Amino acid sequence: MIYSQYISGKYRTIKDYSSILLLLVYFLPSWIRWDRGDHLPSQAIMMDLPNRKAYLFSIEIWPEEAYYIAGILMMAAFALFFVTSLFGRIWCGYTCPHTVFVDFFIKVERFFQGDRNARIKLDSQRMTKAKFKKKFMTHLVWLLISFSFAFGWVCYFYDASTLVKDIVSFKVTAGGLTWLFGLTFSTYLFAGFARERVCTYMCPYGRFQSAMLDNNSYVVTYQNWRGEPRGKFNPDNNSSSGDCIDCNKCVVVCPMGIDIRDGLQMQCIGCGLCIDACDSVMSSLKKPLGLISYDSTNSSEDLKAGRKHKKRIIQPKTMIFAAVFATALSGLLYSLLTKDLLKISILHDRSALFTYLPDGFIRNNYQIKLYNKTSKEKRLSIKVENNTDMEIKLQGISEYTKEQFIILPPEEALDILLFIKADKKTTASDNRIILDVVDTETGEKYKVTTEFLRTNS
Repeated sequence: MIYSQYISGKYRTIKDYSSILLLLVYFLPSWIRWDRGDHLPSQAIMMDLPNRKAYLFSIEIWPEEAYYIAGILMMAAFALFFVTSLFGRIWCGYTCPHTVFVDFFIKVERFFQGDRNARIKLDSQRMTKAKFKKKFMTHLVWLLISFSFAFGWVCYFYDASTLVKDIVSFKVTAGGLTWLFGLTFSTYLFAGFARERVCTYMCPYGRFQSAMLDNNSYVVTYQNWRGEPRGKFNPDNNSSSGDCIDCNKCVVVCPMGIDIRDGLQMQCIGCGLCIDACDSVMSSLKKPLGLISYDSTNSSEDLKAGRKHKKRIIQPKTMIFAAVFATALSGLLYSLLTKDLLKISILHDRSALFTYLPDGFIRNNYQIKLYNKTSKEKRLSIKVENNTDMEIKLQGISEYTKEQFIILPPEEALDILLFIKADKKTTASDNRIILDVVDTETGEKYKVTTEFLRTNS
């Protein structure tokens, strides 16, 4: 069990404000309403698992569009690679959900049980009424925080306002209860007890971060050339010792329990709390700050030699990560904003390639499938674009015309027979025909290509 000590400072403040911002981003979007019409979810961002659809404001993602998920994951991965190549595990230190909730759990622990030394002393004592009360209140608040996290997550799959009503009236579905209790328990276990073990043994990120770091990456660095040899501070004669007075404050504030003076380690999450601790000591000793700081290997070497260091942010590796991220983001946004809201497929009837009609025409039969991916009814017109001698009709319609109309209900698929006929005396150099499908209200045009067969050859 690691007992980390509280420290105030610049990076502690950044960590606190970023946690608040992230929690707002996590909890609030599920409460934004978005009118999609009757019988459809009114939540702006939602994964509708029963109907196998995802909603993002006006954008709807259907099961066959799962490649968007792959695009989002690829984009997130390269964004993570890009940030890691520049600043190490800063994601872990400030924005990882596990880190955020562990930090809140430690705050609760400190509120009820006191800071580091008080908690160590409390745990060494036998169980008393006062100790039981402190422990009970700590774990109760932990469970409430864990449940709030679970509730926030389930809200993205189970309409938020409906979930509140169902919880109050004890009508939550079995699936909803499973997720609520499962996430509550796992958060309570990981953030309350596993803590640094999750980062060290369960998360693979720390193990492959070294592949993305180089000598220009800015990570938490101990300037050993300045700090060594360590020694107790002597204001009268301190020339033989380095700036590090071996107070161990950087160690006791570390949530991972490591000593950054031993060099960069896999367990370091880059939270910067050791920097705040060291700066507070250096400030009280009237010594220059930055004995521990965000720095790169090359920069540290230049400082040691007294040279001015020029930051090198633009490098081939980071530019590749940035380029892939920008490409994935641009492609994803373009595809989402321009994706077809009407899916059309056509298949020639294989049972009869063509049929001779008594009136001297040849008829081809087609199975046409129309899929309306919007929450509004669509009125469509269908006609042959490139052969003016052809006429069409739909299943259930008695007359052939140049143009037919279909009413397609919202979020439904329609599978109907389409008949196309042409005069058998008409010769054609190309059997290919193009069907124009037009949304009569919006004017959107869709084209589908097939073949019209006229002879056995």
